Amino acid sequence: MQGVIASTDRLNLKLSSSDKQLLQQAAAIEGISVAAFVRSAAKQRAAAAIQLERAVTLSRRDYETFHAALAEPFRPNEALSQALNQVVARVQRV
Repeated sequence: MQGVIASTDRLNLKLSSSDKQLLQQAAAIEGISVAAFVRSAAKQRAAAAIQLERAVTLSRRDYETFHAALAEPFRPNEALSQALNQVVARVQRV
């Protein structure tokens, strides 16, 4: 059994009469309170907005370039090779 999370914070907002009636009608159709309906709808919309923000969208050309780079074996550049050699030399001295 999953525990019930107590609601302690409040969110007050002003609505037009038509918006309030719309929410009341939708809540009644779903058989829940207006507060529960608004809370559920707001959470769904917030999750969708966050998911959209975190999504990475590439053009076809960028996707193909990215995919080709992943398919290639890794080859460190000169600066990275030098840094790795320095680390190896320091570790061997310890």
